Amino acid sequence: MTRHVKTFMTGVLILAPLAITIWLIVWIGTALGALGYRLMDTVGLVEQFQPEYRVWAGAIGVVVVLVGVFLTGLLGNIWFFKKFFALVDHLVSAVPGVKTIYESVRDLLKLFGGEKGSMGRVVLYKPTGGVKMLGIVTNEAPAGRPEGDDSVLVYLPLGYMIGGPIIYAAPDQLEPVDMSAETALKLAMTAFVSVKDDEDGEEKNKEASKGSLPSN
Repeated sequence: MTRHVKTFMTGVLILAPLAITIWLIVWIGTALGALGYRLMDTVGLVEQFQPEYRVWAGAIGVVVVLVGVFLTGLLGNIWFFKKFFALVDHLVSAVPGVKTIYESVRDLLKLFGGEKGSMGRVVLYKPTGGVKMLGIVTNEAPAGRPEGDDSVLVYLPLGYMIGGPIIYAAPDQLEPVDMSAETALKLAMTAFVSVKDDEDGEEKNKEASKGSLPSN
């Protein structure tokens, strides 16, 4: 019975990631298609299509949206538009209520979509008793520190989730790790569980066992 359960779980591990990935792609594509169709309908372009071709209006609208986002990114690198977007950012951030939502979304996108290294450096946080916890330094000079305090902000991701506590830690409690923040988050979300690593470990153990056997 255990062998059958293991075989079934092997099938789940193969199919579930593929199914979830396909579902997410279809969901995002459907949402973008609906947005593109509404955009085309708002500007009156849907009526320009023959009835049998109107199903393609959403796809064309998606292309228009993506091109518009890309062009906005290009404009964001020009000095004048940088100033303009900064002004818009300041005005939106000044609206009570809206500020909280806007800044949260903006900072989250900056965190995951920024330049390499913008997420912070990966460290091992060493509280007491020899325990070490994987963490990411998110702010080297956080606000709210007492005068003379050189502690930094460290995000400690929890296993199987994105959330985790944010703590003030002294530099001598941190040990640098040669790993990107993106990799650290991915490993934390899976609790470092890897079928490939387990299989490699088993193979190494088998080889070590063979090597330790006395020769005839």
